[in-house]
Amino acid sequence: MSFNDQRGTERFHCEAPVVIEDCQTGKKYDGSMYNYSRGGMYVELDHPLNPGSEVRILIENVQKKKQPESCRAKTIWCKEIPGAVVLYDYGIGVRYDLDVNGSNQLIKFHVIDGGVRKDS
Repeated sequence: MSFNDQRGTERFHCEAPVVIEDCQTGKKYDGSMYNYSRGGMYVELDHPLNPGSEVRILIENVQKKKQPESCRAKTIWCKEIPGAVVLYDYGIGVRYDLDVNGSNQLIKFHVIDGGVRKDS
């Protein structure tokens, strides 16, 4: 899948399971994160999310076996993934909500160790 790259910060590739909670409905959806940056991340789900939707992203902290870490974000875009060979039906770009999380929160939010830098 190819999208125009309009990112303001460096993006790191990393596949990890996530749970996305729609803050308005309280519904939770299992999915996968495929890349992240200081400003946002790309996730895939079987459920579409409307642009502008506020979500909470939960990622299990596998190494420390503690409660999942979470942060608030806003859906920026959502596109259906065409083709029958994909695991999920929708690709979704989210931007972290700095007003809710605060800049210090994102410093503590460890997505996963070992992310690989994407070569341009």
